[in-house]
Amino acid sequence: MTEPWMDPLSQWITRAVEAVSPSVVQIARQHRRGGRRLIDAVGSGLIWRSEPDRSLILTNAHVVGRATEVTVLLPSGKRLVGTVAGRDRLYDVAVVEVPAGSLPAARTADSRQLKPGQAVIAVGNPFGLGTTVTMGIISAVDRTLPTPQGTPLDGLIQTDAPINPGNSGGPLALLDGRVIGLTTVKLEGDGLGFAVPIHLVEAIAGQILQEGAVRHLWLGIQGYAEVIDDNWVRTFDLPADRGIVITRVVPSSPADKAGLQVFDMIVAVQGEHVDTIGDVRKRLVGRRPGDQLEVTVLRGSELFRVPVRLEEMPARRPTRDN
Repeated sequence: MTEPWMDPLSQWITRAVEAVSPSVVQIARQHRRGGRRLIDAVGSGLIWRSEPDRSLILTNAHVVGRATEVTVLLPSGKRLVGTVAGRDRLYDVAVVEVPAGSLPAARTADSRQLKPGQAVIAVGNPFGLGTTVTMGIISAVDRTLPTPQGTPLDGLIQTDAPINPGNSGGPLALLDGRVIGLTTVKLEGDGLGFAVPIHLVEAIAGQILQEGAVRHLWLGIQGYAEVIDDNWVRTFDLPADRGIVITRVVPSSPADKAGLQVFDMIVAVQGEHVDTIGDVRKRLVGRRPGDQLEVTVLRGSELFRVPVRLEEMPARRPTRDN
């Protein structure tokens, strides 16, 4: 509840905190040594779905690590043993199930509609200290971030809202309390924080629950965004003036088998405009090996559609190929 003496911005922030904080939990990973339980790592999580006899919590894969069980501390102070239902290390997402129903699940927003400049809060429950909140704006959307494993995270939300230690896996939310992403990483000293958009998180979590694992498909290309000449936009009645110029096609990849070439410009996938590699990767989420994807390509002065049959990403693949 807000107070009348608060300025309007403070009222928005406090209402947002009151809306989202009941859904934010602490997650502790433990190991045994000499008969004692020791804490390995602590992070945050978000109550995503709640049923009569169980609830599902979203967090980061790096928070749960390789653990099969974690300790979940609810805002009420109650501790539960949670079972890790699965994890996806590429997008740093994990799902934890706890044997407790009717918990306060978070509300979510359509993270595909975000714009730079929107105000956001990052909420966590680190180190048993209770809810912590920081505020900032969305600095950029659809960012790509390299990882130590050499596989980039695409489509990330960049924010200047500080991500405190232990807040990884907690929500990034709008000022109406709706969650738009899970915080995943910050760059030390740069004031840069990143979150996985909630629409991607939910798609990945759904696949984890349905199949027990996430299959990542690929096209086998590298590329960059470039402005399309106005003449071609008018000639082909293109929906936008940007596309992705292919700089590399991986041999024997789905793109190679379909006949895509270096210097081709991808302007749409399944009829939807794309202007970043992250856009292309997002079109693959939820699809299966063998599915066919229609890629619209501008090659020289010709516009045509190329059917690409999707395949599962090889276990070892060249760095930064999409």
